[in-house]
Amino acid sequence: MNTPTSGNGNGQYGAGASTVPQTGTHSLTRDGRPLVEIMIPTLNEAVHIRQAVANASKLGPVFVLDSHSTDGTQQLAREAGATVVEHTFLNYSDQKNWGLDHLPWRGDWIMILDADERISPPLRREILHKLSHHPKADGFYVNRLLVFMGRPVRHGGLYPSWNLRLFRRGKARYEQRAVHEHMVCDGQIDYLKEEMIHIRRETISQYIEKHITYADMESNEWVRWRRGMGSGAEASELFKHTLRYRQWIRREVWPRMPARPLWRFLYMYIARFGFLDGRAGYHLAWLMASYEYMISLMYHDKLLSSAQRGGLAHPGRREETAASAAQALRG
Repeated sequence: MNTPTSGNGNGQYGAGASTVPQTGTHSLTRDGRPLVEIMIPTLNEAVHIRQAVANASKLGPVFVLDSHSTDGTQQLAREAGATVVEHTFLNYSDQKNWGLDHLPWRGDWIMILDADERISPPLRREILHKLSHHPKADGFYVNRLLVFMGRPVRHGGLYPSWNLRLFRRGKARYEQRAVHEHMVCDGQIDYLKEEMIHIRRETISQYIEKHITYADMESNEWVRWRRGMGSGAEASELFKHTLRYRQWIRREVWPRMPARPLWRFLYMYIARFGFLDGRAGYHLAWLMASYEYMISLMYHDKLLSSAQRGGLAHPGRREETAASAAQALRG
């Protein structure tokens, strides 16, 4: 394992130690509970990080994997009791997989949280109960409940939202995908009944700014997919039953659909009863429709730019590449 050294710009352990220490494996805490360690990836999460660490610490030791925040996230996390490791961000899957490879894990079980996610008390009790009975499963899906504009969102296709977040160390990794990445577990999986809470507290401006970044990364994935270079895991590796087919539709069919923003709004607000979530459901449907529009616009722009560059570099193929881009625009 390549350990990060302090001050090299690639990684830093804690508050200035020179290398990440290597430790043994322990399956139980001092009070006899199953040892679960938590990783929270962050970038400028000063608004959330204190509560995130305080909440996660009730389950086990917390590592904050920070992408060189500039708002003091690192110090706030340390003050809350977390071990902070800094590492330069490339993309979401690479960052989290780096943490899985390089953080000084001691226990058998790892849980990954975002800074705006909280482990509910019933979920914490269920996790400890499950793990104390030596489960056969190597990974557990957790159902995430979104709280938006102060209201729990249980419609619009956003609930249930199953995420593989709890897993046996060494048995799971993230697929190679820049954004909206999923974890692939090499072993048996199970589902937890209790909920994890996803609290959106950023302003609408911050929400839109964040989703512009997501759209840019997602459009890059679409370009790779169109060129036959997609590197994400197969849907069959990610989920079982109907979730598998939903993911297949999302990755293989959805990019080919015309009028995607309109379909996204109608799907969320009408077909999946988003109107039952009140103004939160209405605004979420429009925001996600706008997100689809940004992805499509960036995708088409990148195809056209690529066609122009290809035309200049390969004059004999200029008409072919331009026609390909035009066809994508019509889609």
